[in-house]
Amino acid sequence: MGNPQETLKSQSKIYIKSAMSQRLKHFYEFSNFRIDLEERLLLHDGKVAPLTPKLFNTLLALVERNGKVVSKDELIKFVWPDTFVEEGNLTQNISMLRKLLGESPDKPQYIETVPRRGYRFVASVKEVEEEGLDPVIQEPPSAESVSEQTASLNVEPPAPKIMRGKQGAVFFRALLMVVIAGAAFGLRKLIGLNWQATSSTEMIVTRLTHTGKAARAAIAPDGKYVAHVIEESGKQSLWLRQVATSSEIQIVPPDNITYIGITFSPDGNYIYYVRGRQRDLREGSFGDRGDLFKTPTLGKAEKKLLADIDGHITFSPDGTQIAFVRQYPNRGKSALMVARADGSEERELATRKFPDNFLPGGPAWSPDGKIIACTTNNFTADTPYRGVVGINVADGTEEPIGSKHWYGATRRLAWLTDGSGILVIGAEYSRGLNQIWRLSYPGNEAQRVVNDLNDYADLSLTADSRTLAAVRADRLVNIWVAPHGDISRAKSITAGAGREDGIRGLAWTTDGRILYRSMAGNVPQIWIMGPDGAGGKQLSVDGPEHFDPAVSPDGRHIVWSSSPTGRRHIWRIDLDGGTPKQLTNGGNEWQPEYSPDGKWLVYAGMGFSLWKTPIDGGAPAQLTDGLSWRPAVSPDGKWIAFNRLDEASGQWQIAVIPFGGGPLYKIFDVPSSSLYRAIRWTPDGHGVAYPVTQGSVSNLWSQPLDGSPPNRLTDFEDQLIFDFAWSRDGKQIAFSRGVINSDVVLISNFR
Repeated sequence: MGNPQETLKSQSKIYIKSAMSQRLKHFYEFSNFRIDLEERLLLHDGKVAPLTPKLFNTLLALVERNGKVVSKDELIKFVWPDTFVEEGNLTQNISMLRKLLGESPDKPQYIETVPRRGYRFVASVKEVEEEGLDPVIQEPPSAESVSEQTASLNVEPPAPKIMRGKQGAVFFRALLMVVIAGAAFGLRKLIGLNWQATSSTEMIVTRLTHTGKAARAAIAPDGKYVAHVIEESGKQSLWLRQVATSSEIQIVPPDNITYIGITFSPDGNYIYYVRGRQRDLREGSFGDRGDLFKTPTLGKAEKKLLADIDGHITFSPDGTQIAFVRQYPNRGKSALMVARADGSEERELATRKFPDNFLPGGPAWSPDGKIIACTTNNFTADTPYRGVVGINVADGTEEPIGSKHWYGATRRLAWLTDGSGILVIGAEYSRGLNQIWRLSYPGNEAQRVVNDLNDYADLSLTADSRTLAAVRADRLVNIWVAPHGDISRAKSITAGAGREDGIRGLAWTTDGRILYRSMAGNVPQIWIMGPDGAGGKQLSVDGPEHFDPAVSPDGRHIVWSSSPTGRRHIWRIDLDGGTPKQLTNGGNEWQPEYSPDGKWLVYAGMGFSLWKTPIDGGAPAQLTDGLSWRPAVSPDGKWIAFNRLDEASGQWQIAVIPFGGGPLYKIFDVPSSSLYRAIRWTPDGHGVAYPVTQGSVSNLWSQPLDGSPPNRLTDFEDQLIFDFAWSRDGKQIAFSRGVINSDVVLISNFR
C-alpha cells in the first residue's frame, strides 16, 4: 500500500479542482448571527463567536429543526453519540448558549424551554447558499475543534497563521480543511442527528440513584460498590449499591439519626461511618457531631469505635491509622486528631484557637502519608474565609495549600492518587452553589472540575482516581405569588434551575414590585420585577455577593448586605440602583430591617447578636447577648422578633424583644435546626409567621403574640418554602418555593 498521506494529497487535488470551478457554501442566518456549516463557526456581526464543538452542535441541532420541539434525548444523542451523559450536561450547554446569544432569562428570543418535552429554536432562520471560487483561509476557532475534525484522517492541523515563505504549505492545509469540512457537511446531511465527532476525554456523569433523597456517598477503592445514605420523612438509612448491576442492599434501617460521613477502608472490606445527632451550635461544633462505627462491606454487624467526632474520617495510605476533627468549645480550640484504625491511641496532631478552626470538610491523608489536608475557618481583619491547609504528620506544623478562598461551605476533600492535587467541594459565595474544584499540589492553581447549576454535597474517589462519586442536588427554586392570599391561585412567576430565586432575600416595594436575590447569573445579585414576573432587572453590580434586600418605608431606597471591599457591611442604593452608600462599619453585618418610621436599621452582626443603628449615622447599639439571627420589626415599630438559640435544647426558637432592647418579652417554642428560618410579622401585626417543614413539604404557620395556639396559614401539598413576604397592602404574598432532588452521581474523565 502507498503512503496514506500521499494518497490523501492526490485525492485532495482532484477535489480542489472541482471546488475551484464551482463550490456552494451553506449558512444558516438568524438575527445578526450566521452559522458557517463548512467552517463550523458561529459569526456575530461578521466576527467569530467563541463556541466549543459541543456548543456548536447543540445550537446546530436546534437551528436545523427551527420551530420544532427537539427532545432532550434527541439532543443528547446528537451531541454525545455513543456516550452516556447526564441531562445536566445538556442543561449547562443550553444555559451557556443563551448567555452567548445574549438572551434574556425571562424572555427567550432564541431558545425556548418546552416543559417536560425539550427545547425549541423560536427565532426566524434563513438557509443561505453562496457560490465561492476561493477556499476560505480561516484561523481555527479552537484546538479542540481542529483536533476533532482531523483525528480520524491522521493529518496535521492547519497552521493558525499565514507566514511569509510558507504560502504554498498554508494554502494546501487550508484547502485540505475544505475537504474535511465538505466531507463532514455531506456526512452530517446524509445521516442527520445521529452523527457528531466526539472527544474521548469528554467528562461523563452517570446518575447512580434516582430517589432524589441521597444525603451521603462513598465509593469503594476498586469502584465496584457505593455506600450511600437515603433521607426520607426525617429518617436516614444506609445502603450499599453494586455499580455494575445496580442491585443494592440496606445495611442500616431508617432511624432518627444523621450520617455525617462515610468512608471505605483502603482494602474495601469495611465501611466506616460517623453517625449521631444534628448540629449543636451551643457546643460551637461548627458542624455535625457523632460517633464512629464500622461494619463489614457485605455484612451488617456494626461496631462502635470512637465518640465525639466532627465530620468524616480519613485513612492513612497503609490503612493502619485514621484522622478526624474534634471541636473543644469549652477549651476554645479545634483539633486534628489521629488514632489507630481500631479507635485506640488517639492523640492531637494539630490545634487551632477559636474563632479559627478546622472544619469537618477535611481531613484527607496524602498518598505518600506525609500530609493531612484540612479545610479551615479563618477570621481575618478583612473578612472570614475558608481555605485548605496541609498538616505535617511528622511534627503537626501547618502550611496553606494554595491561596484559593471560599466564602460559602467547604466540604469533603480527596487527594488524587499521584499526589498532584486535591479535590474539594466549595462555594465561592455565601449560600452559593457548592462546586467541585481541583487544587494543584504543590502550586497555586485552582480549577473547577464541574461548573454547572447543581449543588454538590459529598465527594469520594476510587483508588486510581479515575472515578469520583458525589451527591449532587438539582435545585429548582423560584418565586410564586398568591393574589389576595388565595394559596389555591399561587402561580410561579420565575422559572429555571439553579437560580435559587428568593433564597436569602425577598421583599415588596411600595409600588407593588418584588425585590429578590437570585443566582440567575451564577453570582448572588439583587433583582427587581413586577408582581407578574415581567420587567426583571438586576440592580446590584457584578462582583461581590449580595443578600438580604429590604425596602425603605418611603419606597426610595434599598438596603442589603454586601462585601465589595472584603468585609460584609450594610449598603444602601436608590430604588433605581444608583447612589450606593455604605451604612455600617462593624465586624460583618447581615439581614438589615427598617423600622416603620425609616429612622433605624436593625441587623444581625458578628457574634450572632442583634444590633440597631440610626439610618443617618451614629453609634450602633447592641440589642441581644445570646445567639440571635433573622430579625423582623413589627408593623407598629414596638417589637423585634428573631430566631434565638435555646441553650438547653440546642434548637432555634422564636423570641420577641422590645424595639429598644431589654429582657425577652416572649419566647415561642417553635423548634428549628436552621438559624436562617424565615420570620415575618403578619400584616395586622398580631403575630409572627414562619414556615414549618414536614418531610419535603413546607407550609406557613402563624404564632399570635398573645400566646394562643399557632394557626396554619397555607395548605401546600408539595415543595419547600425558603422565604416569603406580604405586599405592603397585605393583599398578596410572595414565596420562594422549590424542590431539591439529591442523588449519587459517578463522574469519570474529569481530569
